Amino acid sequence: MSQFVYEKTYGASPGEDMVYDLEALINSYNGEQSVGCVKIGREHGRIAIAAFTLLMRRLHEGHRQSGELVVVDASSGMDKYDCRVSLISTHSVAGGLPFGCLITTLESRETLTLALTLYNSIIPEKAYFGCGAEGPEQCWRTRDRSRSRHQSRSGDQF
Repeated sequence: MSQFVYEKTYGASPGEDMVYDLEALINSYNGEQSVGCVKIGREHGRIAIAAFTLLMRRLHEGHRQSGELVVVDASSGMDKYDCRVSLISTHSVAGGLPFGCLITTLESRETLTLALTLYNSIIPEKAYFGCGAEGPEQCWRTRDRSRSRHQSRSGDQF
């Protein structure tokens, strides 16, 4: 009986039921927003979620700095499942402005690639101040340079 009350109040326990509940919640949210703002993907037992709000959508399209510099800042240990949360943000005179969120179960290259692929599939066509899904020409920056060495479109390695 207590398991039934718990699941009714907090949702399914960890596992496949929880993932199905999460997918249903995401589909419901996207339907309410009339725009696909959240996407979930699974690959080899790993889960990745990409999300942005309607305000973040406006930043993508209308904030000039989003076409100049993108910062990805990752944190972990956010919940009892040890998911990683990465905020995608850009700079402004008022400080950092978030315009995307990635949630992954692992911090591997494959999982982050899946999350970024999902993210690129939901951002607007005029994202990054008109640059499109490829992002800014100059660079993307991450906090952990030893783990994530990538190249920008212009070939600069960071």
